[in-house]
Amino acid sequence: MKPIKEIRDALGIEREAVGVKYTDDSTTAKLADGQYAVCNGILEAANGKVIMLSKENCACGGGKSSLGLTEISQVSLKMLVEGEKLWCDVKTATRSRIESRKIASPPVGVASKVYFYPLTQDIFQPDLVIFLVNAEQVSRLVTLAQFWDGKTPSFEMRGSLCWGAITYPMVSGNFNITVGDISARRMAGWEENVIIASVPAEKIQGIANAINKSTAGTAEPSKQFEALVARIKPATK
Repeated sequence: MKPIKEIRDALGIEREAVGVKYTDDSTTAKLADGQYAVCNGILEAANGKVIMLSKENCACGGGKSSLGLTEISQVSLKMLVEGEKLWCDVKTATRSRIESRKIASPPVGVASKVYFYPLTQDIFQPDLVIFLVNAEQVSRLVTLAQFWDGKTPSFEMRGSLCWGAITYPMVSGNFNITVGDISARRMAGWEENVIIASVPAEKIQGIANAINKSTAGTAEPSKQFEALVARIKPATK
């Protein structure tokens, strides 16, 4: 996809952009062997693999629920409290789950399969595009995303990695930034400074169109702004 390449090139995003597609269709592309969860499936897709998750082969019960592949989460709250130790007690974990689902409930019934794949492979028209980025690249993406209408995306950092990276942007239609939950990051081996930017596919072209018009992209700042920077920027030693 041309706009994806334009965004990656302008921002210096090294990892493959990952497409997320909800569909009942199959693909002729070679699927990665084995079982995956959302947290490691995104990483493997960014490394070039094509991952298909379904109710039968998703390795994580919580991920199945967040993707909408099952009706009810198979992760017990007791495990989240006593095993992962993410909350002080079950009532607090329950409160957190309820609050997240008020904002975006899993998209149950949309499709029987969810694919993660590198967008350099033209397999499907994606529903979401995921960029794995650093803090400066996030800042630039946010600026480019609000360039045309001045509306800052409503970011949600709460919940699991799969909820923040997939459920919330898929259901709300909002561009989202998330760092994911610490259990998912550790289990899947995420590098410590990688941030997830999930962009609904329909918002990609607007971001790309702003690149040559904004200093968050490739536009040059005015002379007046350069003079201001020169006065504020600390001298290098």
